Amino acid sequence: MKKLSLANTPTRIEPVQLMDADLPVNLYIKRDDLTGLSVTGNKIRKLEYLLEKALDDGATDIITTGAVQSNHARATAMACARLGFKCHLLLTGSEDYPEEGNLFLDRLAGADIRFVSQEDYDNHRDAIMASWKEELEKEGKSVDIIPMGGSNGLGSFGYVECFEEILEEEKDMGINFDAVICVTGSAGMLAGLVYGNAIHEAGKEIVGISISSPKEVVEKELLPPIIAEMNELKGTSVPADAVTVIGGYEGRGYALSRPEELEFIWDFVSQTGIILDPVYTGKAMYGTISEILNGRWEGKENILFIHSGGAFGWTRRQMEELLRK
Repeated sequence: MKKLSLANTPTRIEPVQLMDADLPVNLYIKRDDLTGLSVTGNKIRKLEYLLEKALDDGATDIITTGAVQSNHARATAMACARLGFKCHLLLTGSEDYPEEGNLFLDRLAGADIRFVSQEDYDNHRDAIMASWKEELEKEGKSVDIIPMGGSNGLGSFGYVECFEEILEEEKDMGINFDAVICVTGSAGMLAGLVYGNAIHEAGKEIVGISISSPKEVVEKELLPPIIAEMNELKGTSVPADAVTVIGGYEGRGYALSRPEELEFIWDFVSQTGIILDPVYTGKAMYGTISEILNGRWEGKENILFIHSGGAFGWTRRQMEELLRK
């Protein structure tokens, strides 16, 4: 399938060495936080496919959506600036939200931003983006809409490619990963890994740690439509249920941190030099270590965690919470 080349891939895999935890399995991390600088993280793998389609469509403008500190929105804004698209972002929040972190970078990239309430975002974001598209088209623009998180069938092939990298890296390293773990928000990354595992008959346990929706929502509402789109694009029949979704690590809710999560992030970063963020990777790695120590992968040998990025997502409030720990 056609795609752009925007990310620094393949990303490397390295062992995680924690000084204060004797883990019963070998934990490795795939550094998708190093896919680039301004467009760092997992979202750029999806955008390589989605923005190639936009170029093929002759689009001049891109609309997408996310939380006010969305990594996807920031990556899209930066990629659009590189490629010459005008980027329009529909974000949750209000006009007086502090312009920091990802939101600052959205502005720096020249994105046109509109804010909506959480209720409108949850229930009407697709309709609002469609109306915005009509408005821009009346001005003579050609517009493509990219869904929340870049999570649709086409975008998720970015993580099929990531899975194929993992298979090659296993050969180079001379090891086999029993489980591949990723954070799960809009489920696009998880879908790509599930699909890649199936078509390559790799037999790995694909694990998504949900940091926003209950596990049942991921399993029944988010993941199946994406897998269905991928099957339609490729003429395959990959099932959507060959996956392990772990819930219970949402904590206080999306982008809200518990003291124990912040304590974990502090300890992890100070022992590894690998930055986690409080919204996505902090909660997911906290869940991964907790599950390992609770014996989930007892008898297994090698576990791989995919680091999806997110360092720009730290806000002043979250940094103050961490420093007051």
